Amino acid sequence: MRLLDQFHRLAGLAESGPHHSLTEVATLLCCSERNARLLLHRMQQQGWLQWVPGRGRGHRSRLTLLQQPDALKLSRLHQLLAEGRLEAAFDGLPQEGQARLKQALPGFLGPNQAGGLRIPFYRPLHALDPIQVHRRTESHIVAQLCAGLTAYEREREAITPALAHHWECFDNGSIWHFWLRPDLRFHDGRPLQAHDAACSLIRLRDTVGPHQRLFNHLQDITAEGLLLSLRLSKPDHLLLHRLAHTAAVIVPAQDWLRADFSQLPVGAGPFRLVRNNSHRASLQAFDSYYGERPLLSNIDIWVVPDGSPIPDMDINLGHGLPLPADWSHLGQLEQGCDFVVLNPARPAFATASGRLALGAWLRTALPTLAGKQAASAYLPNWQHLPEVAPALPDLPRQLSLVTYQLDSHISLSQQIAELLRQAGHKVELSILSYPEFATFAWCGWADIAVAGEVMSDDLAFSLYGGLAGESTFHHWLATADRAWLAGASAAIAAEPDASLRAAQIETCYAHIVAEGWLLPLFHTMQALSHSPQCNGVKLARCGWMDFRKLWLRSNP
Repeated sequence: MRLLDQFHRLAGLAESGPHHSLTEVATLLCCSERNARLLLHRMQQQGWLQWVPGRGRGHRSRLTLLQQPDALKLSRLHQLLAEGRLEAAFDGLPQEGQARLKQALPGFLGPNQAGGLRIPFYRPLHALDPIQVHRRTESHIVAQLCAGLTAYEREREAITPALAHHWECFDNGSIWHFWLRPDLRFHDGRPLQAHDAACSLIRLRDTVGPHQRLFNHLQDITAEGLLLSLRLSKPDHLLLHRLAHTAAVIVPAQDWLRADFSQLPVGAGPFRLVRNNSHRASLQAFDSYYGERPLLSNIDIWVVPDGSPIPDMDINLGHGLPLPADWSHLGQLEQGCDFVVLNPARPAFATASGRLALGAWLRTALPTLAGKQAASAYLPNWQHLPEVAPALPDLPRQLSLVTYQLDSHISLSQQIAELLRQAGHKVELSILSYPEFATFAWCGWADIAVAGEVMSDDLAFSLYGGLAGESTFHHWLATADRAWLAGASAAIAAEPDASLRAAQIETCYAHIVAEGWLLPLFHTMQALSHSPQCNGVKLARCGWMDFRKLWLRSNP
């Protein structure tokens, strides 16, 4: 690129005429005449120009351009993209040039020369500290990078051993012992022992975050060699599911003190993160992973901006429009829903009847968009909404509505704001970054919030986590309602029978909807398309797919 920049400067000189001295060239390039000759020779070898030195006194040299510098620079930038050198391609480009180059990114997606895959995403990844992660994409990436003591296997709908190969339970689920596998390693080569597991779980229990309440009953945590012992303050038959949660993955003891820990966490999962910046996140297969090695050597997630020529899907393993006829298309209805939460401190939202009436009014007035299905409960297969006549309560003239930077939630919030404006209200819509939204500082000033929650493959525990953790709707609950929810959650965890737990969970969500604490609006259709070359693609409940299972079919 430096040689190209020098060629660009020479092109300006050539515009003033073909005849120039070597001294003029050296002065323009800020180098000696000897170096100027070397640079001209290199450019001539590249086929960019022709330099004919003058022969004899008074005869000037002749400079002829064989390539246009702008086209040549664009070609070089595209070559860097093809080689996967995004940072080199964007380095030094002005903002306008970066925007233009980003539009070319889709043409370089798909299989790469290093035996991996380049896939698009619409934004850089937020911080990846496991105990703070709450968005579905960041949760999925943490699951690819890190491992916990246990794991959840969707195919069997069961908990399986992970870093721990064996465990025992005593005292009705109040005391647990876990034996870790021998010779475990973190991505940076450090040995992984029970001490790291103990420190990771103590940090999770003692640090304020979205998942802290799920682990605050871990009373005593001790480690000796490869043995980890846990004593709980109450019986818990969901502990193995808690330990399979992405918040409970094991990282090196005290590693979170690194300044770049949340950007580049070190784990013991199937992939290690080698870079994470505004252009991409690069994952490489970890050869010392305790389980089966990933089939692809690397996964490169490129940040492709909105408006680029890629299909409007959660993820697309390829590029270009229209999609070829031989591509496979996967789809499923998202577990969970887009919902509205109302601030009960406002008189219009102080009663369940007022909240439910507004929810019914919104469901009647809002158009059903493509890829959406009207929701009658938190999950698509539930029916919990009571029969309520749609009505607009006596709302204050000015309303504050808040959501976060997710296209579907922004669109839904804009529609709700417009409906309320048409009804004569002044609405201020605030769109926050997700990290800012997740602080819940808006609870003091907002009237209406539009949000959704992350569902993992372990659906039953995700639902339980929505009851026992710090979900969006918790923050506006009255003290008595929080106490009811805490008691119901404790009863679910103490129940050893999984089918009875499932019934209790559904009863709780039916109560939440009947009280109008959470107003379901839409379920989203998750979609994924991929070429015949991509195999092992299966939609996870979060809308992504397990990177470990992906592989590429070579052309015969």
